[in-house]
Amino acid sequence: MRRALFPLLIAVCVLPSTAWAQYGPVGFVNCNDGVNGITGGSPGEVVRVRTREELARYASSDRPCTVIVEGRLEGDGLNRRKDVIEVNSDKTIVGVKGAELAGIGLNISGKSNIIIRNLIIHHADPDGIAARNSHHIWVDHCDIYSRDEPDREDWDGLIDLTVGSSYLTVSYCHIHDHHKACLLNSGTMHREDNGRNRATYHHNAFVRTDQRNPRIGYGLGHVFCNLYEDIGNYAIGMHTQARVLSEHNYFGPGVKRPFSQMYATSTDDASCAFFDDRGSHFSRPLPQGFKYRPTGTDFEPALWYDYRFALDDTSAVRELFPNQTGPQEGLEHEPLLWPGNGAVGLTTDIRPFFSRIENQVSATVFWGSSPDSLRPVSLDTIRLLPATTYWWKVRAVNPDGVHISPLYRFTTASAKASQPAPADGEQNAQLRAAAPGDGPTVPMILRWQPAAKARSYKVWLWPADNETDLRLVAITTETSCTPGPLRYGQTYCWRADVVTSDGETLEGDVWTFSAPARPVGPGRTEAEHLARSAYAYLERQDGSWFRAGNDSVTVGEAGPGSLTGVWNGPGGSYRISIDYYDEKSGQASFWFYINDREVDFWTGERQNGMKTRIAGENIPLNTGDQLRLDFCTQGKMRCRIDGIFVGRGDKKPQL
Repeated sequence: MRRALFPLLIAVCVLPSTAWAQYGPVGFVNCNDGVNGITGGSPGEVVRVRTREELARYASSDRPCTVIVEGRLEGDGLNRRKDVIEVNSDKTIVGVKGAELAGIGLNISGKSNIIIRNLIIHHADPDGIAARNSHHIWVDHCDIYSRDEPDREDWDGLIDLTVGSSYLTVSYCHIHDHHKACLLNSGTMHREDNGRNRATYHHNAFVRTDQRNPRIGYGLGHVFCNLYEDIGNYAIGMHTQARVLSEHNYFGPGVKRPFSQMYATSTDDASCAFFDDRGSHFSRPLPQGFKYRPTGTDFEPALWYDYRFALDDTSAVRELFPNQTGPQEGLEHEPLLWPGNGAVGLTTDIRPFFSRIENQVSATVFWGSSPDSLRPVSLDTIRLLPATTYWWKVRAVNPDGVHISPLYRFTTASAKASQPAPADGEQNAQLRAAAPGDGPTVPMILRWQPAAKARSYKVWLWPADNETDLRLVAITTETSCTPGPLRYGQTYCWRADVVTSDGETLEGDVWTFSAPARPVGPGRTEAEHLARSAYAYLERQDGSWFRAGNDSVTVGEAGPGSLTGVWNGPGGSYRISIDYYDEKSGQASFWFYINDREVDFWTGERQNGMKTRIAGENIPLNTGDQLRLDFCTQGKMRCRIDGIFVGRGDKKPQL
């Protein structure tokens, strides 16, 4: 078998890569979360299908499979009746140029590791491609639309990635003639989206789509090198704490609004998203009053993956359409490589591989430490080094001809654990975190990127002002751990030592983080002046609905959140009460703690209006005690906390 890697080697230098094979999978789809990137149907069988029934059978199979689609497959979506094919995990569905799903949608629910390429998908009811509670999905070089007739508003989405889906890339697609094109979220108050909804959209052409190109909530959205033409409402929408980076996009003169804050008018709104743009072209002036980048909200994709090699000049982006987007000739024969292009932080024990193309006769791997040093190799002989970038490509031969992959690159992890979260030097860390379920928050989670040769990690933590108080908080094979309860106003040091497979211990770098102590004194303390953690956000309430103290409240949405303050008054016994706004549309649970000791618990009454909860009449407090209010929402609601009042039996002042 090894000899089969080297035939026709002399010809490779004169055989150009095909025009459509530019980058392969780039972006969030390459990140490690259960499947360590995208492989699709490799290394399963390769089959061709020509009917809807065949596609449905292979797409839903329990085994890895690459499915090549030929011709036009028709479904009941053409008659405005629901018609979807279920796609299982570990699948590549790729069309021969001209392959068409007419009135057929692809549905992905609770699955992962799926590639959809080179297909025309139209008039699908309800969605062209829908992913729910799924991860690692790559949609590439597809042509997706509903129709350009007046009833296009009656159709649902073209590519909707919702209900907690994450690690997604949509690239080189022609997305057009539709009303609501692409979702990356499930709407507001969807707790399953918190901490997920991470997606990359690059080199797509959005043409004659009114909105959602995409719309992003809660997660991280990277939108680069896309073309926008004739957008009736807005191009990129965002809401509810999403962080979105737009780079080198081309917004043509037919774009009414390049960006839209969906449900917020200011940054002190729970529905606000945070946004930045780098180097895009705007044919029209930007809208006035749009909030772009509040301090401390930057999102840097390079922490997740390398993409600079794919960041084309904005002037070249308008040349994308029509020749480079949508289905292309021969794409079904492109070798797909793993790790994906631009993957970072990979351990050195991985074994790169590539997909076998249909009727493959031979394949040659070219490998090097730079693009100019590629040489033919056997992958069996590769030994990866830490903190090193490798370049490679594959030349495969079948009866249809010679097929060359794009040039891929990936970077291995360093010898030590890296990229800590919270970030090294973070001075406003959230010391509490959301946990699954309907309970209160839990202590924060420490995370890091893996080391190149780690078998396990020993995690140490200590106060910066007392190195003798060194604690071993975890011995783990994971890249995260919980250090236990922490205090506001204290700077902490920590490190993750690497234990290698041969038993050696490599001491890690020392990282620090802290969170300021927010004071609580006698009398009233506004909720917005306390430390917020997990799903707790600031919101203005200055009279349009109700008037809050100081015109602001802290909002709990879509799961657990918390507020914490540190008592700076004299020791003694105190009456403590909490003002909160109850909401009829749902219910919230509340827990009140002193130094992690639960003092009170209650639930909302599903009745609109400001309420006061007496947490206790004679609660002992000492200077430096931590007062924490945890809350967890249920149903389609938000809970709103206005303030905390601490007094010695005093009558609480009216709002």
